[in-house]
Amino acid sequence: MIWLYSALLWVVVVLVGPILLAIAALSSRGRAGLGERLRPLGRALEHAGSGVWVHAASVGEVEAGVPLIQGLLDRGIPVVATTATTTGRARMRQYFPGLRVRLAPLEIPGLATASVRRARIALLVLLETELWPALITGAARGGARVVVVGARISDRSLPRYRLLRPLLAPVLGCLNAVGAQTELHADRFRALGVPRERVSIVGDPKFDRPLPEAVPAELDAALGPGPLLVGGSTHPGEEEALLAAWAALREQGARELRLVLAPRHPDRAGQVLAAARRKQASARLRSEGPGDADVVVLDTLGELAAVYLRADLVFVGGTLAPVGGHNLIEPAAAGRVVVAGPHTENQRHQVALLESLGVLRQVADARGLELELGGLWADPDRNRPAERARTVLAAHCGAVERSLALMLGELQAAGGLGALGANGA
Repeated sequence: MIWLYSALLWVVVVLVGPILLAIAALSSRGRAGLGERLRPLGRALEHAGSGVWVHAASVGEVEAGVPLIQGLLDRGIPVVATTATTTGRARMRQYFPGLRVRLAPLEIPGLATASVRRARIALLVLLETELWPALITGAARGGARVVVVGARISDRSLPRYRLLRPLLAPVLGCLNAVGAQTELHADRFRALGVPRERVSIVGDPKFDRPLPEAVPAELDAALGPGPLLVGGSTHPGEEEALLAAWAALREQGARELRLVLAPRHPDRAGQVLAAARRKQASARLRSEGPGDADVVVLDTLGELAAVYLRADLVFVGGTLAPVGGHNLIEPAAAGRVVVAGPHTENQRHQVALLESLGVLRQVADARGLELELGGLWADPDRNRPAERARTVLAAHCGAVERSLALMLGELQAAGGLGALGANGA
């Protein structure tokens, strides 16, 4: 079946590829990094068969992968990192300015195999759900072992994967190990064709993500005075709902309440700014520095966790919009009760835990968001339950250590640690 998938890909490349490339060339987003995507990885590593290639989709997966990459680097293990988006690439470079970071090669047969051989890769690590068949099978053909950590399959993706199981099962059979977030996700990988003995549960790396100890002074000045309502990782439609809820709170007496909007994709910051101004709100971008605007749009990367430390009210996006939800743990770990919409299917484990701790308030729609935020604002002790929950959340850490152990075991099986000698110990 793998040969059939490769054959279909070649048909697409030959017949449709030129058209897709022409379309991509006409848009600035499509042109960004196109040359990188069409090339295999370069010769990057000193020791043959000693390196690890870590691949993350975008910013969220990059954030989860940072402690894993750091753990490898601390052990003297050479790493090459790729992402699927330019924003993910930018964030990875912020964390690791000395690391070789680029966009991943396109899903074209041969590119992954050439990448593994040229960059001398022993282990390919895929974060969460980057299940690209040509990448997985190509890496395996090149002699690398392949592991997925923080692995999950969303409710939305599961029906599609089930439909493609005859094609997908041989591909997933190339995975040497899968470290799933929960038993639910472990069962899904097994059902799709990963041998049972190769699947284990490592947990969710988001629980391990450290919070900033304080809000940096420059960010604090850019946010301006509080109190603050923060909308984190928002999508189209959610900013408008937050603007409406915020305006209602101001009319009801919260005259000093200000709004911080952090779009999931920072390249939408200009659109979000325009939406705020259409509502007659004074608004500015965070990158413009200090000011007296009532609405601040976060157009930078990597600052949302610190912004949550300043929040009085928090809404997490991707939940009113039918996306499946983003990181709910981060604001709760910052000691804030979390408000979210109904679409949290990608974060089931987080939802169950936060509900049991009494720190998650789910609403059905924009009107429910307005009412819930109003009720929380009226309660001066609104965030006290989240302060108590922080110690419980800390007890769920450990996914990074378990994931690292899994990765190092596979690297040792590939002979990578032996190629490094004492530095890889």
